[in-house]
Amino acid sequence: MSHKGRSQPVTQDWVEYIQGACSPEKADTLESLLLEDDSALAAYMQVMNDLGPKLPGLEYEQQFIDNVMDALPSEDKDAKRGANENWRRRWYEHRMFHYAVAACITLVFLSTGWFDKLGPETLQKAGTSGQPTYGEKLVHVTTGWLDRLKP
Repeated sequence: MSHKGRSQPVTQDWVEYIQGACSPEKADTLESLLLEDDSALAAYMQVMNDLGPKLPGLEYEQQFIDNVMDALPSEDKDAKRGANENWRRRWYEHRMFHYAVAACITLVFLSTGWFDKLGPETLQKAGTSGQPTYGEKLVHVTTGWLDRLKP
């Protein structure tokens, strides 16, 4: 900077920065100062206001605006990106697959009568003997079957 004793750059430093005439090290220092110090930002904005009419205009202004707008995230792009990410997932990673598997297992248990064996009278009979209950058998068979399904 022009005045090393000062913590704030002088107006000439901002003019050089805006016109691109300062060194890369000085530009980095000024940019970090813009991020950290509100008074430096205010001074920079004042110099930008003063130099605004003297600065050259954009040659392809509409193209520049379109490029900036395309680079910004939008809700539509996020929704499309989310849909594409869901589409790329493998079929067995979808929620509906797991719901369908659970429904199929429930139907198998209903059709084979597993839930009939879990009635109160059956549980009372099984609870007095030394054999495992139907619930324990059911849990053991189900966990074994699910362990074999895991990739």
